Amino acid sequence: MDRALTIAAVAASLLTAGCAPMWDAVTSRKFRDAPYKTVKEVIVPEDPMVVLRADPPRSGDDRAKAMHRLKEPIRAGYTQEDQDRIVEMLERTATSDTSPVLRYAAIEALGRFEDERAPRALMLAYQKADGLTEQQAAKARNPAAIVAIGGTSAGRSPTRPGLEMAQLAGPAGYAPDTVAALRCRCLESLGRTHRPEAARFLATVAGAAGSDVAQVGADDAEVRQAAVRGLGQCRQPEAVAALAQVLAAEAGKDPPLARGAHAGLVRLTGKKLPPDPQQWNEVVQAGVTIAPEPTWTQNLIQSATFWEKK
Repeated sequence: MDRALTIAAVAASLLTAGCAPMWDAVTSRKFRDAPYKTVKEVIVPEDPMVVLRADPPRSGDDRAKAMHRLKEPIRAGYTQEDQDRIVEMLERTATSDTSPVLRYAAIEALGRFEDERAPRALMLAYQKADGLTEQQAAKARNPAAIVAIGGTSAGRSPTRPGLEMAQLAGPAGYAPDTVAALRCRCLESLGRTHRPEAARFLATVAGAAGSDVAQVGADDAEVRQAAVRGLGQCRQPEAVAALAQVLAAEAGKDPPLARGAHAGLVRLTGKKLPPDPQQWNEVVQAGVTIAPEPTWTQNLIQSATFWEKK
């Protein structure tokens, strides 16, 4: 009884701080079994490299949280061998893990890496976001094989809509909303790599490269919007050209997509021009110069202006 009261008191005092990670911790099974250890892990998280290299592997929850905390090994003082192992692990997880939550976490981590292999891994993760095995993909992705993902993670309600933790008996395909969510995250992470090949891939999804080279999933409005957001983050001249093409094609047809393209153009070039396709085409024809990265305050002001116009 005393132990239960102590646990309740600890939980109540921590929850009043409004800490989301702590809320996840105190509503999990681990907290009921080992409350003090669980709280300590939130306050002083374990080194994500230790978690991800553990043998036997840690739980899916532990690995996902470690990926969210992970910094690129080579930039954090680890060796090239450590870098290679982690990149390989993230690519494997992002493209073939049975859990969409672990794929999501690996995709996010790859978007923070400067490693030249990250864009390729993210493109592959996008193309394999349906969760089908090679055999199922060879059978033209039979719709009857798609199963909905359900369940919870660590005994609590899922915190990411459409990405509930599930331990599948084997890859059988994800529900359409889960596939779309994974594809959107791949595109946004690709934009953060700032690589030319990432800009070219994003252009094919956004529709700026022509319908004959459109990627799978490009017919989904949310996925195309994510591709435009990715282009708006990708600091490459190719991204500006692609956004100008999207603006020209969608002005008056798809207002959300056109607004997103305009916001990305302003962000990448620093030019405060109106959403006029002709003016932006002239910018591209004159030669694109990428503006310095906006500050946190500038990002906040631009986001507020964008949503006010909506």
